[in-house]
Amino acid sequence: MRLRLILIIPLLILVSSAAFADEPMSVKEYLSLRKKLLTKLPLSTLRADSGSYIGKVFEIRGTVSGYSENSSGSSLIITARNNGSFIVSTDRLPSENPPLELACLVRIGDGSTHSLSDLRLVACTYDIDLKRREQATNKDEETKIVKAEAARVKATKSDKKKDKQDGKQVTYEEFVAAYKNAIKSFNKKLSEAQADKIARSVVGFGLKYQVDPRLVCAVILAESHFRIDATSRCGAQGLGQLMPGTAAGLGVNNAYDPVENIYGSVRYIRSMIDRMVGGKAWSELTWNDLAIALAAYNAGPGAVKKHGGVPPYKETQNYVRRVVSIYKQLCGVK
Repeated sequence: MRLRLILIIPLLILVSSAAFADEPMSVKEYLSLRKKLLTKLPLSTLRADSGSYIGKVFEIRGTVSGYSENSSGSSLIITARNNGSFIVSTDRLPSENPPLELACLVRIGDGSTHSLSDLRLVACTYDIDLKRREQATNKDEETKIVKAEAARVKATKSDKKKDKQDGKQVTYEEFVAAYKNAIKSFNKKLSEAQADKIARSVVGFGLKYQVDPRLVCAVILAESHFRIDATSRCGAQGLGQLMPGTAAGLGVNNAYDPVENIYGSVRYIRSMIDRMVGGKAWSELTWNDLAIALAAYNAGPGAVKKHGGVPPYKETQNYVRRVVSIYKQLCGVK
């Protein structure tokens, strides 16, 4: 019991020392704090079972449409994009008048037993500044990945390793071109530039997060058939059909941007693998592991945990079978 108490204290000190910053801080400070405190759970999960996540910190990005003050304290009224409005309490109101576009870290309070009704502001920054930083970071990451893989492929040329199928060496650009041609065949309405951007994102982010690019293609085929502007009846958006709350939790500002969407989709696939099957390396995964991770991608990790595996939902079971079938075809597995 003593050891457990000692381990918990530093976290409480960390939260309390940073809590309730009522003025927007620099993006650098905000990102540092977000990295330490932010829960990786999507907003839909937090909303569905808020009582289980008291003390967790999540992010709200949207418009501060008003302030309120009463005998119990001060609050911000924040309207998040596609996620409704939230009332977030704070020690002191910001000096700027609404409307105000902010990104806010908020902590789920003890009163949120059945809904996110008790929220406290931890920190905030200007959303436009955060967007600029994230866009620059995504572009830098994509460039680094492409350059690193190109350098690796170039280095292997000296080994004179031949492709098993046709005996030829395959360069990184040829690798991307193969994906580009396949993607164009899946959706002939895509322009050359769009197909190239999607192919580079599928390959690049797949390599970065150790998710087979062929599985990424299988998921996107099942979700949207590579239609960039696809929107489902329940509001899922873009190539990987990310729900707005999930997209926001993954740092995706525009789910209809193919690079951002694929970035978020691949990260979400990886996170479902990590959470559902213990973060195994790709080479260690079984077909059952993959099925469970795909079920979590479709129905949410809570449903998978509740049922101890693929949930008995017809939609989810059909989805898992479809993605696995497509993936096997892309891999040449019968």
